[in-house]
Amino acid sequence: MNLTQLYILDAVASSESLLQAAVKLHKTQPALSMALKKLEQECGFTIVDRSQYRLQFTEAGQRFYQQAQQLLHQSEQLKSLAQHLSRGAEASLRLAFDEAVDLTAFLPAIRQAQRQFPHTELLLSCDYRLQALEKLKHQQADLAISPWYPVFISLGEFEAVSIGSFDILCVASPEFLQQLAGPLTHQAQLAELPQLVANSEALSFDSGKLLPLQSARRVKVNNSLCMKQALLAHLGWGMVARHQVTTELASGALVQLKPQEFPKHIQGDVALVRHKDQQLGPVAKAIWQQLTESE
Repeated sequence: MNLTQLYILDAVASSESLLQAAVKLHKTQPALSMALKKLEQECGFTIVDRSQYRLQFTEAGQRFYQQAQQLLHQSEQLKSLAQHLSRGAEASLRLAFDEAVDLTAFLPAIRQAQRQFPHTELLLSCDYRLQALEKLKHQQADLAISPWYPVFISLGEFEAVSIGSFDILCVASPEFLQQLAGPLTHQAQLAELPQLVANSEALSFDSGKLLPLQSARRVKVNNSLCMKQALLAHLGWGMVARHQVTTELASGALVQLKPQEFPKHIQGDVALVRHKDQQLGPVAKAIWQQLTESE
């Protein structure tokens, strides 16, 4: 059994007669009839009912044809994939996103690249506190979208283009703040309470150093979901991206902390980043161009 026989079967299914199927395939009717008989002999059952004026599948033949359609579809996909790869497009593309970044504005560019290069497999990861850049450093990602600080320039391994901004807030639950003797007015009061901090030392850099205050009592978390759940469980106060707690702030489950001598929020650049030593393929280039040009 081969694909040619299955293509013949498909032509028969969409034709009113064996002659019409033969014309579609640019074959003679006797050759087509012989090919069908050979397929039936290999299968061991009758596929086509020849007793009627119009060719029809037997019950077994219909079931066989349904499975054959799947194989033919996969064959066409394989041919398309081969053409895609022969043009130099990536077989897969690894995109690392930092959880502090609101991706709403950036995902349409990913979607457009997906439509343009449908056979490139997209491998997406959401990483916590600079781990997206850590992956890029070790060339475990092709592109990263991450908060970007001027200090990273000294690493010398990245090319970064600003494409947006991030916004970090200091928050806690009202229940957690009840342990204070009075209203929160000074940052020294926070220093006495448990602080939720990221358990990450990506790039050999303690991301906690970027925060304006360090409490002596810490609870370490390894992702933003754990951070939010710990905040809602009243385990401590912490710094989170605004887009991650919009609903909780609106409902009052969390409140923004604004003590004196403490920034109301921390803002900075979001960058599209690539490794200087890593060549981008057509799909990565398309995403890079669209995101940087739109900015």
